[in-house]
Amino acid sequence: YREPADKQRSPAWFEKQRQKIDRGLALMARDLGTREFCFGNRFTLADIAAGYALGYLDFALPEVEWRKAHPALAQLELRLAARPSFSSTVQAPRPCTASEHRRQQQAE
Repeated sequence: YREPADKQRSPAWFEKQRQKIDRGLALMARDLGTREFCFGNRFTLADIAAGYALGYLDFALPEVEWRKAHPALAQLELRLAARPSFSSTVQAPRPCTASEHRRQQQAE
């Protein structure tokens, strides 16, 4: 699917979005600190949300090397992947079709 010329985003827009992602990752890493889990000392919904966000980032923007910049998040991802309760529910993401993309655009 290709956006019409009048709706295409500029390189500056994409860079701004990338900076938002970088800031979000830095905030996640700061909040995690040296703890084993996101909230307290046990597995919670916060860990599930973080794990899925990191997984989606790998799918949508595989060129972002967040593991190097945020080793604590990389360790969290490994801990989550080792949990059958987490890894058994992860589905391989798939690209959306053109019709799905149009529905998403119309919903906005």
